[in-house]
Amino acid sequence: MHKSIWDISQEWWKTVTLKVKNAIVFMDSNMAELLHWSGGIEHLLSADVVDIREFSSFEAAGESYKKGVFIVSSALTDVTSEILCDIISHSHFQYVLIFTTTSPLLHSSSGESDSDTVFEEMEEKVLEWLGNMNYTVEITHIPMFAAEVCPGMFITPTFSKLFPIMASDVKQIVYQYRSSHHLKDTKQIERLKDIEFIHLPNSLQKQIKMFASGLHAMLQCLDVREDVYSIGHMSHLVATELDVYPPARARRKSVQNRASLVLIDRTLDVASAVTYQVDSLLDKMMNTLSQLPGHSSDRTVNLQCLSHVCSSSLPVLLPGSLAPTHCLAQPTHLIPLVMKKQKEAIMDVNRKLVETASAEKLPLNLAGRPGRVTAEQIESTVTLFKGKYSLIKKHLDLLQTSLATSQCMKHPSAGQHDMMVMTEKNLMQTIADNDESAPSATAILSKLMLQEMQKSRMDEKALTLDDMLCLITYMYSIMEESDEDENEETLLREKFIEWILQESENLSPLVKQIVGEKVTESIVTDQIENVWQRLEDIRTVRDELQHFRSVLDPGDAMTPASVKSLLRLVIEKIVDPAKPDLPDIECKSGGFKDLLKSGFGFFKSSGKPRPGDSPLLILFVIGGLTASEVKQIRDVIDKAKPSFEVLIGSTRLSSISSCLESIFISDNVNTFDQ
Repeated sequence: MHKSIWDISQEWWKTVTLKVKNAIVFMDSNMAELLHWSGGIEHLLSADVVDIREFSSFEAAGESYKKGVFIVSSALTDVTSEILCDIISHSHFQYVLIFTTTSPLLHSSSGESDSDTVFEEMEEKVLEWLGNMNYTVEITHIPMFAAEVCPGMFITPTFSKLFPIMASDVKQIVYQYRSSHHLKDTKQIERLKDIEFIHLPNSLQKQIKMFASGLHAMLQCLDVREDVYSIGHMSHLVATELDVYPPARARRKSVQNRASLVLIDRTLDVASAVTYQVDSLLDKMMNTLSQLPGHSSDRTVNLQCLSHVCSSSLPVLLPGSLAPTHCLAQPTHLIPLVMKKQKEAIMDVNRKLVETASAEKLPLNLAGRPGRVTAEQIESTVTLFKGKYSLIKKHLDLLQTSLATSQCMKHPSAGQHDMMVMTEKNLMQTIADNDESAPSATAILSKLMLQEMQKSRMDEKALTLDDMLCLITYMYSIMEESDEDENEETLLREKFIEWILQESENLSPLVKQIVGEKVTESIVTDQIENVWQRLEDIRTVRDELQHFRSVLDPGDAMTPASVKSLLRLVIEKIVDPAKPDLPDIECKSGGFKDLLKSGFGFFKSSGKPRPGDSPLLILFVIGGLTASEVKQIRDVIDKAKPSFEVLIGSTRLSSISSCLESIFISDNVNTFDQ
């Protein structure tokens, strides 16, 4: 039995907390989010830190503070080095400790830095900033990487911005590569599969190497040697870097326990990330509640009803969240939100809340219909804890989950969500039927858009521009190139541009980021042309796959059409007792290469390795993961009962808005430029 991701993260943080007593701690936002999902600030407070501050050039410590601890997720170069210099130079430290999650090997462009030398040189530099070479400086690499959402599911907050590059990025990548290397004529690079690691900007290369290093650190803590598999081009690049990373090679030679790591690009199945047809309550929360400021994977929970703070004083009340607030035991409060259907999860949350209130001898009122739970019932029970701060602290995870549930249930967008689900189902069935005598999916959206545009008042509209972009993205993700008429697609694009111009004074943040601050017809037309290039990328991204070319199940006379997530299709193939070939899953296996080296005859008798051959299977999605996908995988595993255990991870918890932003707004080629 391997360690849990929770246990691994606690070991990492314990290493830090042993050294922070009486110190001011400076953390960057990535490490703050990792701490947030690993038990929170209690780790540091219980270790007697003096203060916790943002890692920023605008921060410093007063004369009375002699010990400074820095926890950063980047190499100690460039901007990070400048910020360190600014803080240290304006403070009065005599003892400085720096923890970086970046390996010494990655502190130089060659990737061959000597561990002792690179940190010793940096320590000398910090001593100069301190102004006294007799002071003490320690620099330590601590490979913090993953945080557990619930048992068997984890995220990597430090890499929340890592998102697969797409076909429309190729031109930009090639232009930057040729410009930076002063090349005029190189071999033809036209398709995404032609992009090699060396063609990427240095900042993205470095981020992928750091990500591969983080995967290695996690696998090392799990005490396994991995066979690496990939689906998608970004996953292929990461798998290659992990395969050749020197410490990973050394580990694979010395460790006996085996694992299969399958890396998958989010862009291969966008439909499952932008759909409103979600199985899990956590997804409902991710798409309904507002994002917790400064975080990529958490949501804001209003805790006002637990306090005596009046509504006019709300700014002084910190919001709650979904992450665990205690570090003493592995958290399980999100299990029902992920693993159960929405109604079952609501019942489960309410049952645990009632049982807790009863155990604490609070005056329960169990009025209401049996088998039916309302938001008002949940809030009424939560209110019993109001002002009882010792009980609130004791049961904070449950109380925050309960309030998140009630706030999600009574959110005013419920009706709009139902409309989106109905439209998605209509699009699915239309594409599956492929009936030339009936309106196409594109025509359906054009008609729907026209209906909304004809409504003069904003409060009359059933759908927004954001909703329409979501539906268009969903449609392109499930249909194939031959499914739609080019003229109808042009009309849809023109109507979308017209709607943006019509609402130019009231654009949402998402649309405003796409088109820019200045809204003119020419600017909007150009920007929406770029949007359609991305949509075309989404539609064609699976064209070269064989088993996983389509995520649309057309159904039959008795069963309506449905979308099967790519992750579900992958796990179904892996657990299939017939062990079919998996031509879409590329193998980057160290063990496989060892077989090749041993001679063709031995290789032939051994057969090609499969992801299900190892006792541990790790599925990892680059670009975001939904709770519904995790539930679907678990449902398949529970039914098939394979001989291996499954861990499911991603760079972040995905929401509809975050996925749309990553596709249409973020510059995923240059995101990591400092």
